[in-house]
Amino acid sequence: MTATPETRRPRLDQEAVLQAAESLVDREGYDALTMTMLAAELDTRVSSLYNHVANLEDLRASVQVRAMRLLGDHVRRAAMGHAGADGLRVLSHELRSFAQSKPERYAAITRPPIDREAFFGAASDTIEALAVMVRSAGLPEERLLATGMAVFAALHGFVSLEVAGYFGDVEDDLDSVYEMVIRGAVTAAVLEATHD
Repeated sequence: MTATPETRRPRLDQEAVLQAAESLVDREGYDALTMTMLAAELDTRVSSLYNHVANLEDLRASVQVRAMRLLGDHVRRAAMGHAGADGLRVLSHELRSFAQSKPERYAAITRPPIDREAFFGAASDTIEALAVMVRSAGLPEERLLATGMAVFAALHGFVSLEVAGYFGDVEDDLDSVYEMVIRGAVTAAVLEATHD
């Protein structure tokens, strides 16, 4: 029996494969992503996937890179019109919002990058937005990297625990707790900027 246009599967391309992989990651988690699961998701053979990705490692690297690029898009838009301590607060909230909306993709980008060059290329918007905020707080160029890493580590500590469900049914208002984390990170950055 010949397939009609209505029953024929849509032609696969790399974008369709990667979007399906992202949907799987969102539902099942980054570590659960396999070529077999992806083939089932797309109703195709595993061998057909190799026309679009080299292997599972390549697939996971692409998911990481695309997630980092998406975070960068969010951060860049949020950063517009902000500077200094205010800008750091805005970026902090955007990071948390991204992690809450895409927890499994956020988890993927906080793993050691598989394709370091592509990953850090995709991270350039996020890195630059953070650097602009820290720089505009008065931090000298030679302290940007270390201070930016410290700020991210503080924020990531809270955000990763929150999206992992660590806080559970804690009665305290987590928004106010996160504000405390932000104040600590911002204060540290500003103190670093003024430290002789």
